Amino acid sequence: MFNILKRFLPFIFAGILGFGAVILLQRYLQQQRRQVEVERQKLLGQYKLLSPVDVIVARKDIPEDTMIVGDLLETRSIPQQFVQPYAAVRIMDALGLYTMVPIAKGEQLMTNKLRRTSERPIGDTLSAVTPEGKRAVTIGIDALSGVGGFVRPSDMVDVLWTFQVPQPGTQERELVTVPLFQNVQVLGVGSQIVGTVPSPDEKKTAAPTPATTVTLALEPQSAAVLLYAREQGQITLVLRSRMEKEQRVEIVPANMATVMESVLGTEATGPPPKPQRTVEVYKGLERSVVAVTE
Repeated sequence: MFNILKRFLPFIFAGILGFGAVILLQRYLQQQRRQVEVERQKLLGQYKLLSPVDVIVARKDIPEDTMIVGDLLETRSIPQQFVQPYAAVRIMDALGLYTMVPIAKGEQLMTNKLRRTSERPIGDTLSAVTPEGKRAVTIGIDALSGVGGFVRPSDMVDVLWTFQVPQPGTQERELVTVPLFQNVQVLGVGSQIVGTVPSPDEKKTAAPTPATTVTLALEPQSAAVLLYAREQGQITLVLRSRMEKEQRVEIVPANMATVMESVLGTEATGPPPKPQRTVEVYKGLERSVVAVTE
């Protein structure tokens, strides 16, 4: 019996050592896996910090207490580790808000530096809210030309002009509607201007009196053009969406031809030509016909 045990003893020790080696190898592999996972998480975190994120930055220097409009902002991709707290990521979230401090060109737009119209100091004058280089010009409106009374201060509108154009060679006139200006800021509606809050009495009024005037911010030359156009035809405001990104779109002037082409897909036919009076002229045996003009 002892001889048999002595014969198999090396195999028993070898088995025990082999089993122990397997256990140690498994522990070593588990430790290596944990280290690999830790390194993977570190690399993943670094990748997230370096991966680009779209944020909103100032396209140019924005002074304090300036209303944010689309042409003041742009989207820029930067590494996530450089994104500032409260950085805005959508332009539409900032439109219509006012800056509390100056914002430099290229600086990230942070929501904690913006405020709503109702949070601005009350008592600002019209000249204080008129953008630099612009002029405040007032025109009369009604329910039709003023978007049904839904235009509010700080809204953006397009200005359309409807007038009659003389037809060459005739005394007739054709009605035409053309875009005068696009993306114009509304500074005031009636006596309410940008940055003012309605009084408690105005808020309690169930049916406020519709405004009959609207004040726009235009460049000096554009203001002169608007006043001339007002005297020569009809001015109509078209309200823009706050989510509108395009500052200017192509608009074809509307007349009878464009309306017929848009509705029926055919070009409008003009009135039949007036009959032309002629006289016969004889020079000897030669005869000719000459048109008579009035």
